[in-house]
Amino acid sequence: MLLLLLGHLLFCWHTAFSKSITHDELWHLPVGARNLGEWRFDIEVLNPPVSRVWAAIPLVLGGAEISQTVKGTGVGGQFVQDHPQDFMTWYHWGRFFHLFWTLATATLVYCWARRLFGMNGALATLLLYVTCPNLIAHGSLVTPDTPSIFAFISTLFAFTFWCERPDWRRACLWGVLLGVAQGIKFTCLLLVPLLFAIAVVQLWGRRIAGLQWKQVGGQFAIGMGISLIVLGSCYGFQGLFVPLKDYTFRASELVTLQKVLEPVSQLPVPFPRDYILGIDEQRHVMSGQHPIFLDGRWSLQGFPDYFFKALLYKLPHVFQLLLVFSFISFCLGWSGPRRWRDVLTLLLPVALVLFITSGESLQLGVRYILPVIPLLMILAGSSFRVLDRASMKTRMVTGLFLVLFCGLSLRHHPHHLAYFNELAGGPIGGRQHLLDSNLDWGQDLHLLKKRLEERNWDQYRMAYFGSFSPEILGMSFTTPPSRRPEPGRYAVSVNYVMGRPHVLFQGDGTERGVDFQEFGYFRAFQPVETIGGSIDLYELSEEDVARWDASVRQFSSPVR
Repeated sequence: MLLLLLGHLLFCWHTAFSKSITHDELWHLPVGARNLGEWRFDIEVLNPPVSRVWAAIPLVLGGAEISQTVKGTGVGGQFVQDHPQDFMTWYHWGRFFHLFWTLATATLVYCWARRLFGMNGALATLLLYVTCPNLIAHGSLVTPDTPSIFAFISTLFAFTFWCERPDWRRACLWGVLLGVAQGIKFTCLLLVPLLFAIAVVQLWGRRIAGLQWKQVGGQFAIGMGISLIVLGSCYGFQGLFVPLKDYTFRASELVTLQKVLEPVSQLPVPFPRDYILGIDEQRHVMSGQHPIFLDGRWSLQGFPDYFFKALLYKLPHVFQLLLVFSFISFCLGWSGPRRWRDVLTLLLPVALVLFITSGESLQLGVRYILPVIPLLMILAGSSFRVLDRASMKTRMVTGLFLVLFCGLSLRHHPHHLAYFNELAGGPIGGRQHLLDSNLDWGQDLHLLKKRLEERNWDQYRMAYFGSFSPEILGMSFTTPPSRRPEPGRYAVSVNYVMGRPHVLFQGDGTERGVDFQEFGYFRAFQPVETIGGSIDLYELSEEDVARWDASVRQFSSPVR
């Protein structure tokens, strides 16, 4: 176990120190530093503060200077401009602290799997976890995505522990973890209905010796109450008990709720004000239209099968095969007694998260459903219970093959963010299926700079999908022409190659909008190299452009 955790730590550590600041990561760290240093939480309310405050501890202890004149996501850009020489050092420290979340989650996953399915199942589950490219990629970044996995796993594990033998201490434990979860990511609100559902699954029809159902209900209420207190502490107990009538909401759901509850709008709300405003802002953003790409198609409303396809393309095949085998072995009784309650406890969160996210329009990456992956891993690891009665030789041979196939998932290290399995075509072919944070999140800018220097590209044009200007790294460039190619050298992010609209930093540090398919013409050319799976390099000659012009004229000429 310790060797697997150590290997996971080393892979995450090297990835964290190899990659540039990703798109959303830019502001999480300096906002966390201001949350911690100023003890105020209205600087950027789109995400709760716990995980980024934790990552910002090295900045506060190290005395990093952070401007207090900017609010919102602009805090990140200002921080980079104020620290042009050492900003990556601060992000490296933040990422290093953030590794705590993935290591803690790996340990919990192992413990949960061992309680349910024994040592063989636990080791198989842990091996799947520590070699999963998606978990390594996001475990190396300062975003709330990996902490949200810890929040889900720890709360659900502690709650099932309480369901086995309800007592007050266990109720307090899951209550604390539920409160911390709410302070990590708004997605963790789903834990509240999940706990009700799991309580029904685990406790319905059971006789608990010496315990009355009134006591069970009281413990459940105490756990929920403690979670509110802990959530309040995550926001420094600021803005508690503000009446509902004093809020001005932007999200239609909260506006409707406010109208429905108008008769009791004078009553105080037992949640921090910035937490409520953050939910409102999150719902407002998610209700908007976003360009979503799936299997060569674009949509502004999203796709009902987006996240199912994301799991199909982004998870290693060995994980998928073990998951299928676990269901077969469970149904046929090969893996021992059928533990329906435990399996339902693992599947209920998976089903709810997939159901909710599939109906949203904000479908920008597998990272939105990361908490379901370890739960599926526990189920996949359960298939190894068939080895409990096998010989030592069979166990060793099977374990060796599992290590080998899991290790193959790491062959693209450290480019884990752009990982796609073989069915999806790998990091190069994956762009035909998914974009955005599944592939290109601005993570390879430093690697691009290094490769351009090695190639002696002094003059080039660049379209970089990122949230800060490459000019800060001393990169001198101009932007590619719109709609029509010209001869020259180019570095273009895959999101732009595939036609995604966004905001582009120009060579002088200013920004401008990029239209849909503005740089899509690059798909007609073969890149000379792809950097980290996310940035294509092109060298277009006069002949290349002439052939493109000819094909366009032929395609657009009227049919006679």
